[in-house]
Amino acid sequence: MNVGLIAKRYASALEQYSTELGQSEECVANARQLLSLLPQLNELLRQPMPGALKLEILDKALPAQCKAFRGFLKVVTDHRREVYLGRILQSYIAEYKRVRGILDARLTVASAPSEQLLAQLEQLTLKDTDAKKVDIEVTVDPEIIGGFIFKVEDRRLDASVRRQINDLKRAFEVKNKRII
Repeated sequence: MNVGLIAKRYASALEQYSTELGQSEECVANARQLLSLLPQLNELLRQPMPGALKLEILDKALPAQCKAFRGFLKVVTDHRREVYLGRILQSYIAEYKRVRGILDARLTVASAPSEQLLAQLEQLTLKDTDAKKVDIEVTVDPEIIGGFIFKVEDRRLDASVRRQINDLKRAFEVKNKRII
């Protein structure tokens, strides 16, 4: 059974259904909440029990659901696909972002960046891509010493002091080995 295909089909269906009902924002918020709760629920959802009981468990775990998300969970439990729920939710969030032109980016810095810097990075990224919006996830890592590492899709810009020091070390070692 192709888990990726199952996840993609359910995610696509949820995206279409939530858009039709005008509940996309609520649905993606519900998906993110449930995705964060799944590690605690996985053991329970893998137990052999009726789908209605599993739906009740999901309802108690996530009480404030929009109509589209509740309907989606009912379909998932009715078809006994709750073991794939994590992959489905991840696929749905990716599909939601793809449809709306939202691009994920990751910024790693030595200390917290200013809002101005984040806005500039977003503008530069938007200019360089077809995206309509950029979601920048910021990670503070003092081990990079200074500078930043910026990842967007399959591109990576490493302007960290740690990388520059490592480059200098490698160049020095190579140069010294030739002399000896």
